[in-house]
Amino acid sequence: MKKNIILGLMLIWGGANAVAGEHSNALSQCLRSNTTEADKVVMTKWVYSSLSNHPSLGDMVNMSDAVKVGANREMAQLVEKFIYDKCYDQLKSAVKNEGLSAIEQSIRSYVEVMSREVMQHPSISNSVTGLAQHLDPKKLFEAMMAN
Repeated sequence: MKKNIILGLMLIWGGANAVAGEHSNALSQCLRSNTTEADKVVMTKWVYSSLSNHPSLGDMVNMSDAVKVGANREMAQLVEKFIYDKCYDQLKSAVKNEGLSAIEQSIRSYVEVMSREVMQHPSISNSVTGLAQHLDPKKLFEAMMAN
């Protein structure tokens, strides 16, 4: 129960969906349907590498510059694969018909879907359960029910 509450809160805090148009939706769908499990690994590593630069994580993450450069290189190759090969037509159509904001909307939708999938991995959901063990369920319930 606590785990589901925490996951729900994390998804809510992830941000509201931007209203996307038909072409940006098509681009987002192209991104999702062309993402492989290997692509998800590349994205997860890149996000972790990027987050490791935050000063508050200095005592928790010890990642070499070479590993960070590698994560950036792999992510750049992945982005290029989508831009130039997999979703070129959808990208072109979205920008032509909805402007550059269509790219942001598509990527936001794509990242939300990919984030949910990453968060569903058993090792992460177990970690969330660990967090839930330290929450006061009565206070959490009261906060959620407050108007």
